[in-house]
Amino acid sequence: MIELRAYTNADIQRLVHLADNERVSRYLAPTFPFPYTLNDAQWWIETGCKQNGAVTKVIVYRGEFVGSVGIAPQTGWRSHVAEIGYWVGEDYWGRGIASEALGAMTHLAFSTGKYRKLFAPVLGPNRASMRVLEKNGYSLEAVLKQEVFKGGRYHDVYHYAKLRS
Repeated sequence: MIELRAYTNADIQRLVHLADNERVSRYLAPTFPFPYTLNDAQWWIETGCKQNGAVTKVIVYRGEFVGSVGIAPQTGWRSHVAEIGYWVGEDYWGRGIASEALGAMTHLAFSTGKYRKLFAPVLGPNRASMRVLEKNGYSLEAVLKQEVFKGGRYHDVYHYAKLRS
């Protein structure tokens, strides 16, 4: 149903179109700002999606760029661990796209043999993302109370993880 591919400069306008949405960005990291500008998209495609060894892919659904999924390797004594994250444009929510993309990226990350563990921090109100992780065999490891301040309030972070089998 979906494909994963590398970002290209041709994706800049589509990225801005999908990402400049407060409902998409509200639970994401500060590297995913709102409003999402042309400069943000250019930085992301040129630098951000590859920064510090990250592997980030465009999610393609029915031939169209609809979101993104990626991993960010950790360092030092945690070099066997990577953070995994994903987002899908609002018009494509509820179609199983995030679940399929997470499954594909999880498989890709584990198949390299480099990673023993993948983790995903999820802000407390984002129950849909928690369901996506659980469908893909990720387990809740911890709840970090009032860990993040975003949107004028403190949020608990639900720390999900999956070990390579």
